[in-house]
Amino acid sequence: MTRRLLALLLLAAQPAAAQQPGTTDWRTAAPLLPLDGPTRMVRQPVTIGGEAWGPWRRVCREQTLRPGRPPQRDCLAVTEARPEGDGVRLTLRHEPTGLLIAAQRGVDGRIGTFEAVRADGTAPPEDARRAALLSAWREQFATLSLEGRRIAPNDQFPLPVEGSPRGGICRPDSTGMIGGRPVLVARCAVELAGRLRGGESDARVAIFARVAIDVATGMVSAQGYATRIETFAANGRSNGVVVTPSRVVLE
Repeated sequence: MTRRLLALLLLAAQPAAAQQPGTTDWRTAAPLLPLDGPTRMVRQPVTIGGEAWGPWRRVCREQTLRPGRPPQRDCLAVTEARPEGDGVRLTLRHEPTGLLIAAQRGVDGRIGTFEAVRADGTAPPEDARRAALLSAWREQFATLSLEGRRIAPNDQFPLPVEGSPRGGICRPDSTGMIGGRPVLVARCAVELAGRLRGGESDARVAIFARVAIDVATGMVSAQGYATRIETFAANGRSNGVVVTPSRVVLE
């Protein structure tokens, strides 16, 4: 849920593609989480974090930018994960382009280095397209990495969202398992407003997300969200609503 993703979603929400608002709850478009089985209601505080990384070998996102079209899948492969100081150093490879990224994450959940590298570990020459791709993935990675904390059943906690000063507001829902690892399941929401790039239409954007937070690391190991975009004509009349589902998973 990054600023660049929101810009693409806003561009996709042209009036011709929009549908008039209906009575169906748009939040049901959010993809379900890949839970191993039933979940349990949160009745006691859950402490997340303490480890820098888990067994994951890929970070993948699937974005549906236009209703009725197949989602676009984009992945970073984890080619190396080795301990470094009080954390882990990751080497990530962007599968479509081959871009190599060196990233650091501490046991406290904070992201350190996240930069492009060459195979020998040195910095590549400056390139605008590479810089834009790197920035988009840096923002995405930041939304997946929560700092260690104790979350009580009725707590609210933030989820970073680029372009929103407050970020997403999350509430714990239940506990479960993904890939045999304990997760805290939460529901998050955020609202944004802005103007379509290159046009005069205003837009309101609302995002609803289901997230599964890996308890041991504080990484969001799965995230399914729906984005509702309503655009308005110059006279304030609604052009209609577009709802698009997306998901991000650690595999």
